[in-house]
Amino acid sequence: MPAQWAAVETLIRDLGGVRAAAFGMHASQAASAAVEQAIREATEAVADTLDAPADPAVIARAHEAIEVVADVLATFDHELVRSLRVRARGAELRSRAKELIEKSRGHRQSSVDGLPASSRK
Repeated sequence: MPAQWAAVETLIRDLGGVRAAAFGMHASQAASAAVEQAIREATEAVADTLDAPADPAVIARAHEAIEVVADVLATFDHELVRSLRVRARGAELRSRAKELIEKSRGHRQSSVDGLPASSRK
């Protein structure tokens, strides 16, 4: 998967995480309405990334919208949000690891391509 789509995939997972967290939230009607509004806005921002997966501004906007949901949830359940942030950080680290592996594979291939044909086996 190209790196640009990895970022979108991470956003979709993060959005799913905050959506799942909201389902488990026990709060007042007003608090639930605030969470639902934040989730709607985050969903729209993530959907926008499908049309512009390589646009850093669109990706950043989606990240920020998901953070807003997490912040709204934080007002109701601090432990839940800590868990969501750890999960999001893990997804970022997995994405970075994929990039490094792909870069390493590309570097290794270019090294092989630079050898004379008699040196390749």
